Amino acid sequence: MRASLEYPTAVVDQEYRQLLFSPSQAMLLHAGAQTIAACGGTEQAGAVARACVAALHLYRRLDPRQQALLQDYADGRLAVLEFQGLHPFDNRPPPLRLPALRALQNYPCCRLLAARNQVLLHLAQHRAFAFDLDNGGRLVRFVGNFRGGGQQARPGETAATPVELSSHAGLALGPHTEAPYHCALQPRDGHSPAPSALILSARWNPLLEPTCIIPMAPVIERLSTRTALALTSPSFDYSRSDSFVAGSGAAGRGVSILQFDPNGGFALRYNSYRFSLNTQAGAAAADALEKLTAAVNASTVIRCVLTPCSAVLINNYRALHCRDIVRDNRRLLIRLFGYSRFITPIVMSEDPLIVKG
Repeated sequence: MRASLEYPTAVVDQEYRQLLFSPSQAMLLHAGAQTIAACGGTEQAGAVARACVAALHLYRRLDPRQQALLQDYADGRLAVLEFQGLHPFDNRPPPLRLPALRALQNYPCCRLLAARNQVLLHLAQHRAFAFDLDNGGRLVRFVGNFRGGGQQARPGETAATPVELSSHAGLALGPHTEAPYHCALQPRDGHSPAPSALILSARWNPLLEPTCIIPMAPVIERLSTRTALALTSPSFDYSRSDSFVAGSGAAGRGVSILQFDPNGGFALRYNSYRFSLNTQAGAAAADALEKLTAAVNASTVIRCVLTPCSAVLINNYRALHCRDIVRDNRRLLIRLFGYSRFITPIVMSEDPLIVKG
């Protein structure tokens, strides 16, 4: 896979934008996040209303160019929107060892980062949510090496330690969109759609390890019409995600990878290490999967180095993301899922928003 810190082709450049906040705008965002965190954080009832208010106050302080960038993302025309210039709130060095997951859930700084991510989602016209069968039904996910598999062994980790393919482990993860893979826009067979977006910020990233993103519009445009059409057929299977609650979730059979909408947009559902060809699929689908995999492997990768002063918003229908093996076990990202205004999920709880996975 070719990695690049530049965006050498015009079409890739059109998929990525950066929104730089002024110091006064960053402080206003910080104040809104503090309000949410002080009331218990993103997981608590009332956080949605507080995030909406904070996003509205901030939006009114943005200039026309900043507002246009947010609208482009909200309308689904961007793969990546990176926020820079966020308010620094804690300059202490990372700990010697990554704290336990349960302890981090109550850390004030983690709660504040999650609240800030929630406000940024609302700023881009997305709602923060969680699936009932993923991450224990919690909105805030901690992306770090809690389960082993990183470049350095965790305390007590041996070669026999089982390691899952999920964001709670340190293994390298190939290009993928976030599960579930049943559907992208409307519910199907009792399953809510996949996330429209995911937002990430870093609590600690000592070695500046990047989050890698592949905008897929250039990839789709390079494929032939025949190949793209074959990807829209229900010819593909996928394996169950390791991140689902034990006993919940299942593998899928006979799903499509690509979906077009009447307005000319598309939604992609793909995982390089979970998708395979259905046994009933024809030669066109087999050829299409092979060509898609080759095109993804040859694509330009955008590398976003996250810090507490930045966040990245990834369109889960328009981009793949991946990572190398975790090199520093103290690296910790804070992630939230978001739904755009175009999505109709199966709602289990409104506040906080929990949907059926």
